[in-house]
Amino acid sequence: MAKTEPSGSEDPTIATFRALADAMPASVLLMTPDGQVEYANEQAVAFRGASLEEQRAWKNAQLIHPDELPQAIEQWAHCVATGDRFEMEYRVRRADGAYRWFHVRGQPVRDAAGSIQRWCFLDVDVDDRKRGEALLAQTLAELAASKQRLRALIDTVPGFVWQAAPDGSVEFLNQRWFDYTGMQPEDALGSGWTSRIHPADAAPLGAYWHALLASGEQGSFEARLRGADERYRWFLIRAVPLLDDSGKVLRWYGQNTDIEDRKQAELSLARVRSELAHVARVASLGALTASIAHEVNQPLAGIITNANTCMRMLNADPPNLVGARETVRRTLRDGNRASDVVKRLRALFAKADATAEPLDLNEATREVLALVSAELDRAGISLQLRFADPLPPAWADRVQVQQVILNLLLNASEAMSALEHRTRRLCVTTATEGTDRVRLSVSDSGDGVDPHDAERIFQAFHTTKRSGMGIGLSVSRSIIDSHGGSLWVESAEMGGAQFAFTLPRAEARA
Repeated sequence: MAKTEPSGSEDPTIATFRALADAMPASVLLMTPDGQVEYANEQAVAFRGASLEEQRAWKNAQLIHPDELPQAIEQWAHCVATGDRFEMEYRVRRADGAYRWFHVRGQPVRDAAGSIQRWCFLDVDVDDRKRGEALLAQTLAELAASKQRLRALIDTVPGFVWQAAPDGSVEFLNQRWFDYTGMQPEDALGSGWTSRIHPADAAPLGAYWHALLASGEQGSFEARLRGADERYRWFLIRAVPLLDDSGKVLRWYGQNTDIEDRKQAELSLARVRSELAHVARVASLGALTASIAHEVNQPLAGIITNANTCMRMLNADPPNLVGARETVRRTLRDGNRASDVVKRLRALFAKADATAEPLDLNEATREVLALVSAELDRAGISLQLRFADPLPPAWADRVQVQQVILNLLLNASEAMSALEHRTRRLCVTTATEGTDRVRLSVSDSGDGVDPHDAERIFQAFHTTKRSGMGIGLSVSRSIIDSHGGSLWVESAEMGGAQFAFTLPRAEARA
């Protein structure tokens, strides 16, 4: 490759410069004061594959990319005319015809008087950097476009999407939140969004949210949020933490889903269930007409007898005050007994809303047995009670649970109605179940339940009775399920069927 050859009488300083320039990993050029190439080091010659003469004709030799050549010529002419330093990035053609980007700097070399003696140029290959910058710019552009697409996607999600810092401060809300609430970002971010929570839900939601922040676990909560129209709707609020490798929360992500329609459907279903339960209670009590009449007539007959006896004792001469006082006591006893029967009947016939409270399952069962005892005696059924004592209170609605117990007792009685050569035995058992449940079971000595029917008998309108409606067990399971318990059937030790249900303990719900 051609380059400027040193003469035999070359100045040692120039010779040293040439040696240093040839050793530099960059192109070095020297230009005359009027802008002509007078020297190119070995790297410049080797890279360009052009002789010194060809490089002197650089304006026409296509050594610079055509896109940058006009600007390079213009700027170089300006520098020659003004003495300003030259600095520009352009593509230089390599010997194989490929172009690479160079950062080119030109510095004038002046004498003591300030006159330009020559120009010194240093060309540094920055092609890799330029490609990296282009790739970075492309990546950033793609990232921005991706972020825009993601934002558009999040804004179309049928719900509220949000992001919060580890301390729970909300950093992002999608557009649907602002459309629903009518809030501005500056008002909603941080903790401003809490102003849209229903007053009755604010404290429970706040306590639950702070518990999640402390535990770092995901969770969900139902609360009402006020819209721009000032009306409240129910939402299911879900929160999920993003954790690092050590389990530390980096960020919270969540979604609020509108469940207002579901809530209204649940309320409607609850009303229908209540009506159906009332119908089932009335139907069950209808089968106890004779038993109820006996339970009421017996104390009424006692009251009449005692009243007549009291009158005779008071009319005696002298009056038998001691005997009269005793008959009055018996009259009061029978009156209270009749009153208790009527109260229990009124409670079972009532259509009041369900109210869960601590419930003594043993006592509730005894009250139902008081209503059906005459019916069981008439059917020739031997009753056995195995009540746990003490038994922790359950958390349930008394009337609804008593309806279930009544239904199970009547079903057991009817299951043994056809027995001729076996003893009709019915056993009612209460017990604790695990650490958070109480259990009641009703066992009979009938023919049992076919395993294939073990689930079907709990379906609405499925019945094995010739005159049954098929709603008793369905309603009973619905009642127990609504209390957070379970109702099932299995084989009994006595050879018949055992229906059992569990209810949550009251202390477990406290």
